Order: sequence, then structure tokens, then C-alpha cells
Amino acid sequence: MEDSATQNAFDSTELELGDPATLEVAGWADTQGVRTKLEPEPRVFLPKLKLVKAELMASYVSQCKMGIAGFTRLDHLNATEKNPSQDEESLPRKGNSNSGCSCRNETVCFPLIALRGCLGRTFNNSKRPILVCVKYLCYALFLVYVGFSLKHEFGSEASVRLLVCTLAVVLGLVCRRVCAWCTATNGKRTTPGGGCRECCRPCRVFYTRHSTFINGSLVALVLAGIVYFLVVDVALRRPASLVSAAGIAVLVVLTFLGSHAPKQVRWRTVGWGLLLQFIFALLVLRTTWGRAAFKWLAARMTEYMNYTDSGAAFVFGPSFRDHFFAFRVMSTIIFFSASISILYYFGVMQVVIKAVSKVMQVTMGTGAMETLHAAINIFCGWAESLMVVRPFLESMTLPELHAVMTNGFATVAGSTIAAYISYGVPANHLISASFMSAPAALALSKISFPSDCRARKRVKVDDIPRHILVTVIAFISLLAFVNATLEWFGARIGLVPPDYPPLSFQLICSYLMWPVAFLLGVRMPDCRVVARLIGIKIFVNEFVAYADLGTVRANRLALENHVMNNGTWRFLGVGDDVELLGTNTTLLGGVISPRSETLATYALCGFSDLVALGMMTAALSTVAPSRRPHVLQVAPRALITGITACLLTAAMAGLLVEE
Repeated sequence: MEDSATQNAFDSTELELGDPATLEVAGWADTQGVRTKLEPEPRVFLPKLKLVKAELMASYVSQCKMGIAGFTRLDHLNATEKNPSQDEESLPRKGNSNSGCSCRNETVCFPLIALRGCLGRTFNNSKRPILVCVKYLCYALFLVYVGFSLKHEFGSEASVRLLVCTLAVVLGLVCRRVCAWCTATNGKRTTPGGGCRECCRPCRVFYTRHSTFINGSLVALVLAGIVYFLVVDVALRRPASLVSAAGIAVLVVLTFLGSHAPKQVRWRTVGWGLLLQFIFALLVLRTTWGRAAFKWLAARMTEYMNYTDSGAAFVFGPSFRDHFFAFRVMSTIIFFSASISILYYFGVMQVVIKAVSKVMQVTMGTGAMETLHAAINIFCGWAESLMVVRPFLESMTLPELHAVMTNGFATVAGSTIAAYISYGVPANHLISASFMSAPAALALSKISFPSDCRARKRVKVDDIPRHILVTVIAFISLLAFVNATLEWFGARIGLVPPDYPPLSFQLICSYLMWPVAFLLGVRMPDCRVVARLIGIKIFVNEFVAYADLGTVRANRLALENHVMNNGTWRFLGVGDDVELLGTNTTLLGGVISPRSETLATYALCGFSDLVALGMMTAALSTVAPSRRPHVLQVAPRALITGITACLLTAAMAGLLVEE
């Protein structure tokens, strides 16, 4: 029976390999097709250690020959498949000892391959413990590095940043271990976080039973705090700022009247958005540490974006800044897109999206992607943040697409803040406006186009920078033609300088936007100038508007210096220009108060203009070609909502900005 089993095993082995050397190692001999059992050699005189070593070596040699023969035959089969004309006789045959290894030094080749196979089997059998050891070793080395770095330099901004990041990572790991312990304790392994939900079940039950009372109490406390602030800080100290409160109410009501589906508006989302905007305004405008924290975040994001200059200088040369939009802005989009793709590949973005989704579902009730897009828009422009949500654009609902576009229109890029500062605009107000506009955009978007969250899928992205450049050229050229046409028609009825300003979109908006400027809290003498700036921002772009605001601010400083020297001045003609008497100097563009300058800074801080409308429409249509009709459908509404969000931010700032 034993010989029969051995013979069967040999037959199965012989079907795979007929190498005589292997047969000999297995204890058989092949003589003209007749297999005979070899008598074992006497090993009485071999020490036990040498016997074991010889058996292991014979086993390794057998495995090496079997593996090499199989790989050699597989290579020949692949070659034959690619070249069918190859003769079948060229394939290695069973029993051909020369088909085993192409290496001439078999004494070195066989043990190395055997050692590799042994190490591979050992790693596969102990893969999990090895990876756990490597992971904890990396943790230990990182903690050692942190310790040495803090010992070398403690107290600087870089060391504090490293310490905060380390504590955040440690806290995340501790929370993960706690969740794993809860899962193991409660046995809820079927769903992620099931054990944690089971541990928190008593709290959830208590909240469910008393949700009405708890929610009502929280709402009452928040409303009481806001009313107290309006009475004590605004009405008693700065009663003129109550116009800004009325402006907030008017903007929300007007957005509601133009809503796509007024009955579906979720006022909890709107309330949370306005509350977050108010909190951001308090932190940035009324606290020193809040202003410093937000400024630090914006600086870190801008610092990261500035690494684009290395790649742009290498490709376009050191003078790439001479063509700022084409080479600098488009390069930033490419760099940020690559960064987000890497984060998606390693699963970082998925974790961030999941965390944001959980928080926002509890508070604002908005979707993860639109909320994350709004948060990233605080530091980046709409083109850079579009890279974050690009895998989900094909499956977004119309309201979610509207929210993404509104977020882009209502905020500015961190990289462009430096350009605005160069015009003389205060940096703290630009940073504050960028933070405050994000929740305002979400809130107004959910009024203008209410939505529910849906499932999403991934999508491939096409070339975005090329389409953006083409659209910018087309829109600016068309706008210049329209302004020239209006100027020609105005000249026919006498609207020509110096008696009258030329007829243009900017002039028309300076009158149409006057009530809007007044509702923001701007003083009446300054309303025309601020309305003109808002019109320039909407129909041209915010760069030109901020350049004009910088001129107006310089005019104010020059006028204050002239008045301090006992000089006199007067308005020139029917426009806003000011003539400094006795100095032969004319301040073109007018003069406004510091408060009006601040409110204008907030109102202009956003990409909500006609040029951005064309750019965003082209970019979204490129990323998701099948959604082009939907993009064109919601784009005008999203632009209006983005403009309203910027104005709402200015009105909110009017409540808090001191004279």
C-alpha cells in the first residue's frame, strides 16, 4: 500500500517534472522508461547534523530546479505566443536536464533562489506581525525625531507647528484605538464604528427623547446672545450700524424670493451658515488671537502654493511672472491638481471627506463634498478647489453643482491676496472676508437652490487650464467691445469727458448699486463710489476693482495730509473727483471714509464677475462634459448667489467694524 501511494505521488510529480536529477533525489531511477526504487545509502557513519543538512540541501535543489524549469518553459510559451512561427521543438522538454537553469554557476544560483523562496514564505506567514512591528518602529523613530527637534529649537513657529501636528496625529491614533476597543468589546464588527455607536447609545437615546427641548434651548440661547450683542454693542454704541443688520435681512429675503424651490429650503442650514459667518467675523475682527490664527493658516496655504514657482520657472523661464495669469495662475492649478490626485491615491482625501461629512450632517445638514469645497475655497481659488471635487462632478445633483459654483464665486484664492495687498488693501480684512464668505455661500446656495445629498462616482478630468485661458480672452474682449459700444451711444447725446463720465457698465452700476451699497452700511456720501467699485467688480473683475479701491484709499490719505496742513478742497464737476485747492492736484476717483473702504474690501472679495462666470463654465464643462447643459443652467443663478454672498459678508462686517 505504501509503495502504491509512493508510486502515485511519483506519477503526479513526473507529469510535472521528469528531470533525472530530481528523480534521483526523490529515491528513484529511470532506466529506459523503467522506474526502479533505489536503495537508500547507508548513513550510519554520518553525524545527525550533517544528515539533516544534506536532506535540506537536496530538497532546496529539487525545488529550485522545479521552479526554474517552470519559469523557463513559461518564458518559451510567452515567446511562442508573441511569435507563432517559432517551432514547438524549441520548447523545453521533460527529462531535459539542460532546460533547468540558464545560469552557468548552478552552485551559486540554486541556494540563492531557495533562500529567496524561504524568505518569501516566512514573510507571507508572518506578514501582519512584521508590518505591525515596522509601523510601531516608525512611530517610535518619529517621536525620537520630535524630541530632538524640540530640544534643538523650542518656541519658534516651526517647532510649535511640528508639536501641534504631532499631538493631532497622536490624538487621532488614540481615537482610532478607542473605536477599535469599543468595536471589540461590543462585538459590532459588521459596520465601521459600530462599537462606538453602541457605546454612545445611551446618549443618543437621551437626545432622541429630549431633542425638541435641547434644540429649542440651544436656538433660544443663540438668539438671545445675538440680540444682546445687537442691543449692547451695536444699537447703544454704534446705532448707524443697524443699517447693516437690515441689509442682512433684505439680502436673505431677496434670495428666498428668487429661490428655485422655496418650500424645500432648510432653515437649519441657513441658520448655521449665518451663525458660522458671525462667529468667524467675531474671531477675526474682535480678537487678536483669532486674527493671528486665521492669518497663519492663510500664510501656510499661500506658502504651499508658492512652490509652483519652481516648476513654472523651470518650464517658462525666470520671467514667467510677466505673464501672471497664463503662467502663474495656470501653473498653480496644475500643481494643486497633482497634489489632490496624490492625496486621493493614498486615501487621505477620502478620510477628510468622511470626517467633514459627519460633522456637517449633524450641524448644517449639507453634503460632504460641497462643504469640503467651501472650506478649501477659504485658502484656494475656485480652479484649485475644483480639483478636490472633480471625481464627483458627473454624479452631482443640480443643487450640489449650484453650491460648488456659488462657493467659487463667493471666495478668492489665497495666492491672489498678495496681489490685492499690493494695491494697498489691508491684509486682515482680506483674510476675514475669505473666511466669512465660505459659510455665507453655503447658506445662500441652500436658499437659492435647495438640495439633498445623493450618491456619487469618479470621473476622468480633461485639460482645464487651456479652456480657462480661451474663455478669459473671449469674455474680456467681448466686454471691451460692449463698453466701447455704450460709450459711442453716450457720446451721441453729450455724455463725454470732462463734463460727464463716459457711458459704460461701470457708470450704470454706480447708480443701480447705490441702494445695495447703502444697505451694506456705507455712509450716504460714499455710496456712489462704493457702488461704482461693486459694478467694476461684477462686470470686469476684482483685480481692477481693488486697483480702483487702492487709488481711492491713496486719495483719502492725500486729502487727510492736505487738511492737516490747513488746506482746502472741493468736488470737481459732476463726478467724484476732488481738487486740492492751492496745490494744482486732482484726486481722480473720489474719496471715501475708512469704514466705507473696509466694507468695500469685503464686498469685492470674491470671484463673482462675468469673466469668472465664463472661466468656471468652461472648466466645469471640461471636467464633466456630460454635465455641460446642467452647468449652463445653474451658472447664472450661482453667479447671482455668489455676488449676494459677498454682499452679505460686507453687511455682516458692517455690524462689527468699528468707526
